[in-house]
Amino acid sequence: MSEQEEMDSGLLEALALGVDPVQPPPELRERILAAASAPTSEERGRVVPLPRTPFGRRLPLGAVAAAIAVALLAGLVLGRTTAPAPPPAVAHFTISGHGPFQGVTAKVVDLKSEGVALVTFADMPPPPAGQVYELWLITPGGKADPAGVFVPDASGGKVVVVGQSLAGYNLMAVTVEAGPEGVGSPTQQPQIYGTVA
Repeated sequence: MSEQEEMDSGLLEALALGVDPVQPPPELRERILAAASAPTSEERGRVVPLPRTPFGRRLPLGAVAAAIAVALLAGLVLGRTTAPAPPPAVAHFTISGHGPFQGVTAKVVDLKSEGVALVTFADMPPPPAGQVYELWLITPGGKADPAGVFVPDASGGKVVVVGQSLAGYNLMAVTVEAGPEGVGSPTQQPQIYGTVA
């Protein structure tokens, strides 16, 4: 309790002691009690008896069981149709450099359910003037499909979005090709590669 509330409380108690009690007239008490005990004619006219059902006020057991079964079935159906979709299936791979590209790495994140992959390169040297790096997806039969061209930033990093599924491919590779658009098939053996299956 605050100091202000304590002071107000004490002041109110002192004021209450300074007031003489007042008695209400005796007829006021009788009028109040008479009014409370005698219902009016309007109140009597509002009472409506409720009809009785053949089973009293209870529902038959079969109806209760059926209502519960319907509610459970509706909950099951709604739960299956409104359940959130499972998170996308994700696979992680690493491709790495060999020979003159020793130390180059790339992390591959395959978002299988989305049909795309993200390839994050690190420590890539700049390509020779007029050339670009080209990313390839290679099937188990050895067919190479182009998946994008890129030039790394000044720190040797680059994120490449592969806008197609990696399904059906078992290797990912990088070659140096003519820029700015790359070529239709690799012109050299890749020095950066790794499995993606």
